[in-house]
Amino acid sequence: MSVQPMYTPAEMKAARLPHELFLFNMVGNHILLNVIVLSNINVKPMLGLIVPVISLLIISFLLLKGPAHLRSDSLFVRYHWHLVIKRTRIFLIGYVLLAIAFLLAWFMYAYVGAMKELVIAVLAGLGLLPVMALVIVLTVMDSESLSQAIHGREPTKVPEKLLQGTAR
Repeated sequence: MSVQPMYTPAEMKAARLPHELFLFNMVGNHILLNVIVLSNINVKPMLGLIVPVISLLIISFLLLKGPAHLRSDSLFVRYHWHLVIKRTRIFLIGYVLLAIAFLLAWFMYAYVGAMKELVIAVLAGLGLLPVMALVIVLTVMDSESLSQAIHGREPTKVPEKLLQGTAR
């Protein structure tokens, strides 16, 4: 059995925080809260805005606070924040593609006169399904990273810019 490096409780907490926020956004917000919102959207249509608003708040926090943690003295903390920032940017691209699919569906409905069923198919197929698949993939990947942060395991591959402390 190999000896794991010891990190301070503050380092372990700082390394866990981005993963916990990211996973809350993926699982708690995009899966669990989404089910609640979708089941009540006919009663209150504005409920549909709750999930993206919460998600964008979490994404903003991670992207705004992340650079400060990328300058941390601890390579362990820098590595875990780097991972989450990278995954958050990937998820943000998924959100942009969802917005494009939404605009395309709205344009088809409003200006082309497409049937409601076609618009729903375009929105679901080009927007919602890829985003939900991305949520699942990122959740699985980040769960493993959270486990590494909790147990203080060293990363197997560390980008060179993190070793030098110049990551952005």
